[in-house]
Amino acid sequence: MLLAVDELFALWQEPVDAREDAEGAFRRLYADPVTVNGTPVAVSWLVERARALQRGLSDLTIDLVDHLETADRVVVVFYMRARHTGPLVTSVGTVAATGRDIEVRTIDVLTVGDGLIREVWVSSDELGMLTQLDAVRL
Repeated sequence: MLLAVDELFALWQEPVDAREDAEGAFRRLYADPVTVNGTPVAVSWLVERARALQRGLSDLTIDLVDHLETADRVVVVFYMRARHTGPLVTSVGTVAATGRDIEVRTIDVLTVGDGLIREVWVSSDELGMLTQLDAVRL
C-alpha cells in the first residue's frame, strides 16, 4: 500500500486543535511544501485549511467510493458529508452557518514519492455544495 487512506482522511476529520503537533501530523503524510492544484503550499497552509473546514462544518464524515493505486499515485473518490454550523470559507466568499447538511463529491489524485504526498490535484463539487447551502442559485 502506497498510502494509508484512513490516516489521510483522519487528518481532515479529527479536530486539528486537539492534536499536540498538528503540523507534525500532516508532515507524516505530506511533503513540505506540497503542490496543490499546481501551486506549492506549506504544510502550515494545509493545517489552516483543515482548521477552517472544521470551523465551518461539524459531524464531518468521509465515505470512500473508490480507491486506486499505481506505482506513484493514489486516486481517491469520496463523499464528504457534514452539517454546516459555522462560517465556511468558499471560492465565492465566507458563507454564514445555515445548519444544513451537505454532501460534496470529491476526487483527489495524489502523487506520492519517498512515502510522502508531493502533489495533489483535487476536484470537488463546490458548486453543488453552495447550492445546497443556498449560497448560489442555478
